[in-house]
Amino acid sequence: MNGQSSDGLRPGEDIEAEAAEWVIRLADPQVTDQARNAFRDWLDRDPAHRDAFDDAQRVWQELGLIAQGDANPGRRCGRGMLAMVALAAGFALWFWQDDLRIRLQADHVAAVGENLAVTLRDGSRVELSSGSALAVDYDGTRRLVRLLEGSAYFTAEPSARQQGRPFVVEARGIRITALGTQFSVDLQDGDVAVLVAEHSVRVEPVSGAAPPVVLAEGMGVDARPDAIPAPAPRNVDFANAWRSGELVFDDRPLGEVVRELNRYRHGRIVLRGGDLAGRRVSGVFHTDDIGRAVDRIAAELGLRRLSVPPLVTVLY
Repeated sequence: MNGQSSDGLRPGEDIEAEAAEWVIRLADPQVTDQARNAFRDWLDRDPAHRDAFDDAQRVWQELGLIAQGDANPGRRCGRGMLAMVALAAGFALWFWQDDLRIRLQADHVAAVGENLAVTLRDGSRVELSSGSALAVDYDGTRRLVRLLEGSAYFTAEPSARQQGRPFVVEARGIRITALGTQFSVDLQDGDVAVLVAEHSVRVEPVSGAAPPVVLAEGMGVDARPDAIPAPAPRNVDFANAWRSGELVFDDRPLGEVVRELNRYRHGRIVLRGGDLAGRRVSGVFHTDDIGRAVDRIAAELGLRRLSVPPLVTVLY
């Protein structure tokens, strides 16, 4: 197999990546005899190639990417390619539908891999992280914005300068009212994480299911529509490092780290193995090189990596 992969790997630099490419290539029912011969040559060059290929084949079978049955890797039936194409189409359709839904509602959307700075008409400023989306709904009584996706850092113009109209952020059933100027909101798996950088904010469920909580500077909370837990100190610099192109993790679960990394890339990183999500990760990673971040994490945790560019990368 010649050329360079989408991860920037030359053949010989990453045996596992080569093995994954061979599994995918040989799943094609129209694979040529020349390709089969090249594959056999590749297997014979190094015993490690056979082990890597067997591992790749097993992983893809468990993921449903190739057909089970025929043990001859050069004689895959058409179902294998159909399964792979179906998975790719499913990923593409899911991302497209989700992206379209957000774009139809949003006034501002940050492209994947980029942050977006927005100045609202009252002078308030918003920084959206990669893939984030914001809707704006100002009226005569309040300045309302809705965070639809991702995370944002808000610098609100004080209400005193806006005829007393409060600056309000709503996200997943949570309402955040600025009592000062600077704070961040992050949509996590099941929570809305709010962190105050300057002054204070009031956090409450839109439904009124729980009493409001006031967060002071340096305090944060992971809020849900049915409960606002007690505030706790948070590292403001770590949480908002994305504003300067970095992601900082201090003993964070791998599942949370993967969620953050996925915001900065097309496709998805997937963990195979229920215990992997709880593995702990610490480090500083650059948002413009997520591939390198994945490599570092995999190496430090002793994980293996297989990819179907550009849709999915599996860590196992």
